[in-house]
Formats: sequence, structure tokens, C-alpha cells
Amino acid sequence: MKCVEVNEDGYNGPSVILACSSDRELMLFFPISKENAKLISYVMDKNSEYDINTNILGIYKTMLDSWKSQDKFLSGVIMDSVYAPELKDDVLLVRLVISDNNGELDSLANVNFFNAVILASMEGLDIVICDNLLDKMIPDDDENDDEEEIVKQKRKQPHFPEDKKIVDIAKKIMSGKTKDT
Repeated sequence: MKCVEVNEDGYNGPSVILACSSDRELMLFFPISKENAKLISYVMDKNSEYDINTNILGIYKTMLDSWKSQDKFLSGVIMDSVYAPELKDDVLLVRLVISDNNGELDSLANVNFFNAVILASMEGLDIVICDNLLDKMIPDDDENDDEEEIVKQKRKQPHFPEDKKIVDIAKKIMSGKTKDT
């Protein structure tokens, strides 16, 4: 989705919105600079035209064209988190998936978030967010924990009342003994 201005506790500025393709109500907001937000919004506008001569976008257009000239193409973007020992914390890991004409994986290229969003927007590609990163980004909600606990308890309960006589009859049928002797 296009970039929006966010005015929330702890952050005031533009953000890129990544909306879930299967559930449009799930959205992730990534803070970004105003200049980068304008560029991303420009690329996402269906009426925008850009070519090699378009200032900054020319670099990205050249990159895509050079892959195509080698019979390769950008087939996806994957976002995950990885532990950085020097920072003693998890950091964002963004990779471009480059494939050949047969659809086989050619390479994975590490890039920054902005480059990935621009290239994905230019090619009309979805960005895949791995579960590991998604788990870290979705805030802990005590209400959800309570709801999950209720669901777990319901799963433990039998769905139907157990009738001992029915169970005995089923066991006899399964053993081949259908008549009492």
C-alpha cells in the first residue's frame, strides 16, 4: 500500500504499509524517511511512468533490465530476522530472489528494506515475511493470550459425550464379534 503519515506514541512520520494478501486487516507499518516515502508512493501510482532517465529510479530500472538481459528476473522478496552477535540483537534480513528463465533459483541477494520495497513495487511482487519476523513484530496482547488459552482448553474437552456402552459395541464390531455368545 502507499505510504502514510503516522502520528502515534513514539513515532511521528511516514511509514510504508505492508498488507497481508490473504487478510487485508493485518498490516505492518515500517518507518521510512519522507524522501523515500515519496519515491515509493510515486512507483506505486499506476499512472507513474519511469525509465532509465528518471533520476533515482533509473538505477533500479537498470538493475531490473540487466537481469532480464541475462535471462534472469526478480521473482520475490523475502524478509526475516537474523541474530547479529555484534549487536546482541535480531536485525532485519531482506533478500531478493533472483530466478532464471526456467523459474529455478539463481541467487539470493541481501539488500536493505527500501531497495526491496522499490524493486517489489516496480515489478508488482509480493513481499514474503517469515514467521520468525512476524512473531517479533506483532505485539503481545494479553487478551489474545486469554483467548488462546480458552481455545486450548476447548480442544482438550471431548467434542461428544462418551457413552461406555457405545464404545464397547464399537470394539465388538471391530473385533468381528457382533453377537453375544
